[in-house]
Amino acid sequence: MASYRIKRGYDVPMSGAPERVLEDAPRPKMVSLRPNEFRLVKPKIEVKEGDSVSIGTPLFHDRARPEIRFPSPGSGVVREVRRGPRRVCEEIVIELGAEDVWVEHEIPGDPRALDRGKIVALLVESGAWTLLRSRPFSRIPDVGAVPDGVFVAASDSSPLAFDPSLAMEGREQDFQLGIDLLGKLTNGKVCLCTMDGAPGCAAFDRATGCEKHVFRGPYPAGQIEVQIHRVLPHRKERQVWFAGAEDVAAIGELFRTGCYSPVKTVAVGGEMASRRLHFRTRRGVSVDFLLGGDVSPARTRVVSGNVLTGRRIRTTSGLGHWDCKFSLVPEGDEPEFIGWMKPGFGAVSRWRAYAGGAFPSPEPHVTTNLHGGVRAHVATGVYEQVCAVDILPAYLMKAILVSDLEEMEALGLHDCAECGLCTFVCPSKIEFGEIISSGIREFVKEEEGE
Repeated sequence: MASYRIKRGYDVPMSGAPERVLEDAPRPKMVSLRPNEFRLVKPKIEVKEGDSVSIGTPLFHDRARPEIRFPSPGSGVVREVRRGPRRVCEEIVIELGAEDVWVEHEIPGDPRALDRGKIVALLVESGAWTLLRSRPFSRIPDVGAVPDGVFVAASDSSPLAFDPSLAMEGREQDFQLGIDLLGKLTNGKVCLCTMDGAPGCAAFDRATGCEKHVFRGPYPAGQIEVQIHRVLPHRKERQVWFAGAEDVAAIGELFRTGCYSPVKTVAVGGEMASRRLHFRTRRGVSVDFLLGGDVSPARTRVVSGNVLTGRRIRTTSGLGHWDCKFSLVPEGDEPEFIGWMKPGFGAVSRWRAYAGGAFPSPEPHVTTNLHGGVRAHVATGVYEQVCAVDILPAYLMKAILVSDLEEMEALGLHDCAECGLCTFVCPSKIEFGEIISSGIREFVKEEEGE
């Protein structure tokens, strides 16, 4: 077991962390999948409104890699294919039937006796291949690629953190089977990453066939991209895969039962959440269903995933494919009388710009208000003080803005963990996340010759 300490970062104080309580949610009426959330995937929709689907039925595939198909998280009828500007498909909504029906796959004998080719073939055929991602750039890996290591994310130190140990209750055997199968996909090792001081978990403590790494420190110490950077940093031609702990259990369940697993544990937290706990439900569920419709869309911003890096969605939209939590934050659109003159007790400030930075409130009030607009960038060095990987974010941002691909690579585009802290602490209100994403898209298109 190896132990790592991450010194740089920042724990953003937020009210409304989900309790360490697991509740079985009732069966939802609707689930959905969003094709536009997958980086560098050009979706080709395979279903239309009114089609009947089963759990595991492909809803769409990647035009550039047709073998990568995205499975339905529910069985029933395709109720709506929501399209946005330029006819881009934003969401596929499925109305669940009275009973669940699965697409069944044949498992030839003992799963642990299968060779790598058969494991890959079943993962691709079932759609479970989409549970895997690769570094750099957190993309779905190519089917023919062989990673230098596979990492299992069993930690979360982001604001309103999700507790992975709750998701493992009753799934210990499937998790171990998933670890054993992932070990056959790589020429390297399987690494299980946890946080120091996290609640005990039998599935993680008793896991075999993997290296265990323990991390401590402020956010983003619990983010898998940072953990990979410390254990197996990027090098030319090196590719590392990773998956969430519950997705590893879903892979194990697939090879045990022959069916794609729709089970998902979801944390609901935030100041605007009426109930703050963990729900055992299914993929693609909406926060509106989990909270019984007790969400005010006008006053609440719903974020699927990490509040710093997640995607803003409607209250009726489903959870992201890889996300494990809903973050509900109050909208900051109300004017504040002489707000700039107030000392700011209760306000959150990384650099003590407000009194709340020196005298933190036990229940900090964080809204979506930016407290100012975009302004000229000033080189202050604030980004390097919270960046947990060895890069210079400000210089990388400038290289991206001028489309200097060689400089982008030299300054660590491949290493960026996309943790969202640079955007949060930026005094110039610059959206670093959007700039980094645009740089990744530009770099990959140039690399692939598009």
